Order: sequence, then structure tokens, then C-alpha cells
Amino acid sequence: MTIEVEMDGNYADYLVTFSVHSMLGGTFTFVAPVLDQPSEPNWTQVIQQGNTYTFSLEPEVPTISATSSAPIYSFGLVFNAVHLGGETDDSFQPLSATVNVSADGAVYRQFEYEALLPGEVSVPLAE
Repeated sequence: MTIEVEMDGNYADYLVTFSVHSMLGGTFTFVAPVLDQPSEPNWTQVIQQGNTYTFSLEPEVPTISATSSAPIYSFGLVFNAVHLGGETDDSFQPLSATVNVSADGAVYRQFEYEALLPGEVSVPLAE
């Protein structure tokens, strides 16, 4: 299973948080996700007892991708973006993202995310 986030708009002006949790395989066996993109990734926070992996970054590339390290039957994800502040002009486009969940080469779930304008409280995508 792969979770891929494709961002658009002025994504570099945001702090992005991507979290994968409750990834289970077999008989309630925790499965660790592997962060594939961006290059040289490291999870920012890992809570192994809760099977929660979180990655926060100021994106330089428009893609975040994580793959399960073994077959799974359930998982949860959270994606959120908060504007870093600073001036914006009329050409500013808030971050938007498409989150695709794929298995066996086919997308089986897709989610859309729209960041709010600078100064507004963000609303996370949580599935």
C-alpha cells in the first residue's frame, strides 16, 4: 500500500504535517510505514507503542510518499498545512493537495485537501 500526497499552489509557504497511524497487518500486528519522498527522509516523530509516524516539513518538492513495509488491512492518516506567515499578493494560491491511497498498482481511495488562507485556522484532513 502506498500513500502519495501531490501538492499544488504556493506549498513552499506552508508548514505541512503528514501522519500515518494504526497501520495493521496480520492479526493486529503493527506495520511501519516507510517514507519514500522527499529524498533522504526521516520521520519527525515516531511513537512505536501507538504505531504513529509523523513527518513535518516546509516542502521543497510537491510530493510526499509513504509505503507500508508489509501488507496491511487498515490504517489512518492525517494531513494538514499551516501558512508560515509573511506577505502575500494577488498571485498567491493557497496550498491544495490530492492524497491517493494505492494498492496493487491501483488507486482505491482519493482525498482532496484545501489549505485555508493565511491567518485562518487550518482544518486537517483526517481519515
